[in-house]
Amino acid sequence: MARVSIPKLEASTFKGWAFVLVAGVVLALIAVLDRGGLNEVTAADGSTGCQLEVVADELNVRNGPSQGAALIETLPRGSQVDATTVVTDGYRELEEGRWAADQFLTPLPGTNCG
Repeated sequence: MARVSIPKLEASTFKGWAFVLVAGVVLALIAVLDRGGLNEVTAADGSTGCQLEVVADELNVRNGPSQGAALIETLPRGSQVDATTVVTDGYRELEEGRWAADQFLTPLPGTNCG
C-alpha cells in the first residue's frame, strides 16, 4: 500500500511572491462573495407601488437624503428597487429608509412614482 506523506508547514513556506499572489486571490474571492457575487442585479417586488431602475454604472445608497449621509450600499446598473414618492434635495427615499440620487433612477412602466 502506498504511503502518503504530508509536508510539514513551516514559516518559510509562507514567504515570497507566491504567498502574496495566493493571498491576493483569496481576498479578492472573499470580496466578491461578500458583495453578493458578480454582476448581481437586484429586483423590486412592487411592495411600494413605485419601482425604479438604476441607470448609472453604480448608484450609492445612503442612510439619509444628502451626499454627506453614510453610504449603505452600491447598486449596479440595471438593479430594480422599490421606492416611495418622497424626493428631498434630489434624493429619493427607497424602501427601508434608504436614499439614492433621484437623477440616476428611472421609473419602470406601470408604476406610480409621482
